[in-house]
Amino acid sequence: MVTLSLSDGHGLQWAVYPLNEDGAVTNWSHELPLNTWWHAAVVNDGRHTTMYVNGCPVARNPSTPANGLTTLGLPWLLGGYEYGGKIDQIMYGWIGDVRVVDRALPVGDFMSS
Repeated sequence: MVTLSLSDGHGLQWAVYPLNEDGAVTNWSHELPLNTWWHAAVVNDGRHTTMYVNGCPVARNPSTPANGLTTLGLPWLLGGYEYGGKIDQIMYGWIGDVRVVDRALPVGDFMSS
């Protein structure tokens, strides 16, 4: 499972299964205002994953190492998540540009402007 979704508390959730862990590792943002554009970025430097909102690291980034990702044969979900083998919740809103790159980007290289 790899998912970037919006919780019912209006926070972003990035949840993954790293290759070095038996369970999920999750990054959570703070509650975000609705009807507002945010720039979200998730960066893995090969050891840890850091979520940023509008260029600032969120307070609830885990310290758990996250070396590589596995999807357990499941699709990546953007704006929704799965629970118990079914789509559980989806975001109602707009998603702009999505960029996946092969290296950890510094904040200055984010598409935030």
